[in-house]
Amino acid sequence: MAQILKPELKEAIIQSARNEFYTHGFEGASMRNIAKAAHMTVGNLYRYFENKEDLADALLSSTIDKLDKIITGEINNLPSNMIDDQRRTIEFDARIRRLSMGFAHVFETERKEFMTLIRHQRMADQVVSSIKKMLTLIIERWFSQVDLFDRRIDMITSMLASAIFCGLVRLFEDSLESGQEEIEWMIMTYLNLFTLMISAGDLHYEKK
Repeated sequence: MAQILKPELKEAIIQSARNEFYTHGFEGASMRNIAKAAHMTVGNLYRYFENKEDLADALLSSTIDKLDKIITGEINNLPSNMIDDQRRTIEFDARIRRLSMGFAHVFETERKEFMTLIRHQRMADQVVSSIKKMLTLIIERWFSQVDLFDRRIDMITSMLASAIFCGLVRLFEDSLESGQEEIEWMIMTYLNLFTLMISAGDLHYEKK
């Protein structure tokens, strides 16, 4: 006889996991504690979720989809041949503003999920990968003299993507009591520093 899974119990597990993951992190979270908070046995919990990773996916999939959509939106609408410095600056500013507003909104509306996600290595790596993809396309389309097949450029975009993400993690960790407008300003200021670095790097790059 097929097992009957109740939607309300599944939701109770997810809400319990939301608090457990936020408080203890993914590694420190206990399925036993999650089951207890959801008023069920551990055995019953495993009828709904195969393991802790499966439960984390259910809790965080919507949040990571929103972040990915924010970044992908900037990738898909990236103009080609943006070689004029003034136009490039305008485009950088507009994209940084949209990214900042998007990240700050998700942080404000889904704070526990957001913080759990950026502390979860596998899901954090997905965000870093998306950031690297965006940086690579910006360099490819806006800095024509840069050779993307140069191994050093791939290494630098990886370093930049990781550095951007690590800085954002620190920013959000230190901003748990901050409002959305303040967070937007901090993100914009932080990301603007990287646009200056990218532009400066273009001036010093010598194509081999």
